[in-house]
Amino acid sequence: MLDTARLLYRGAPESAQPNFNPSYRYLKTVIDGRTIFMVLGYVDRRAEGPVEVWYSSSGEVIKLLNGHLAGTTGLSIDWRTVRFSSLPSWQADSGTSAAQEQRYRRERDLMPGYRFGIRDEVVRAPIAPPTDSALSGTAASSLQWYEERSVSLPANSSLPNARFAVSLLSGTPQVVYSEQCISNDLCMSFERWTPPAPAAGSPASAGT
Repeated sequence: MLDTARLLYRGAPESAQPNFNPSYRYLKTVIDGRTIFMVLGYVDRRAEGPVEVWYSSSGEVIKLLNGHLAGTTGLSIDWRTVRFSSLPSWQADSGTSAAQEQRYRRERDLMPGYRFGIRDEVVRAPIAPPTDSALSGTAASSLQWYEERSVSLPANSSLPNARFAVSLLSGTPQVVYSEQCISNDLCMSFERWTPPAPAAGSPASAGT
């Protein structure tokens, strides 16, 4: 899959859109202001749920479990392993009251520095659609939004709040956009990306 991602990007800068192949699924990812389009390599079936494994052309790997970061490789800071406890599912209906808060626990291993077993107590609450997101493929008002805030142990490992946008178009809640931080200095956004239809008479996409 890494070779496929490189082929899709051949001859184009990372900030440019590759020659999309409709046979693949894509994730528009912004890391430190750099936009890349990642390719879904495979889905890892785990006890907690299916984990999507996404690849960039330059070797970064992002793992997402129900929209949540479940591991990374190739970044300046990596979450090598992430473990969840009582991770709640996304709700089909929501308001904005504090009574609808949900809680779960997360444990993560951080590299470099060999920092293992960092524990986060996470609180999720519905919020109004924001006006300052990097979402570009759909209207923010058409999605249900949530914010997650965490308290970490050790305290100096605490993270900025995360935001998630959930679509109900398929009948099952699905995270289509999120903003998540690995550290106070490394934040990312992820958006499920549907490539535009190729113009009539255009050549086949790379990677076919």
